[in-house]
Amino acid sequence: MIRKADIQDLTQVQELYEMLFSSMADLEPNYMKEAKQDESFIRSVILGENDFSIFVAEKEGQIQGFAIAQLQNSPPYNCFVQQRCVYLMDLVVNPRIQGKGFGTKLIERVKDWGKENKVDYFELNVLSTNQKAIELYKRMGLEPFSHSMRMRLNQAD
Repeated sequence: MIRKADIQDLTQVQELYEMLFSSMADLEPNYMKEAKQDESFIRSVILGENDFSIFVAEKEGQIQGFAIAQLQNSPPYNCFVQQRCVYLMDLVVNPRIQGKGFGTKLIERVKDWGKENKVDYFELNVLSTNQKAIELYKRMGLEPFSHSMRMRLNQAD
């Protein structure tokens, strides 16, 4: 079942965040590290502050995944067509049940929330090394829009 999170879900969401941060650290050890998500951030998202929302995938009373999204506006620059988007901040599915459709259902719920709020498009960022997530997003119809690039400068040339 996909539903909006409530405050009783906070601890389970925090545990899933630890899994996410651990996975990100494995994918990008030079830039990411294992960590705990700040409880006050999760609480504010659950309460819907700052145009955030969080949806959870629940199975047999346990939270198996979540999606955090935020309603955003285009930057106020002359070159941008002014639009609203729903931005997928985080998507996490317990690794033990990945591939069972929970990620897809969570994304669909976020997209529906965006439509309910009359947004123009859906957007997210993904680590270029996270091939499983990239394949999921491609299957769901997302297309690359821009590329972030970086280089480490603290290494000998």
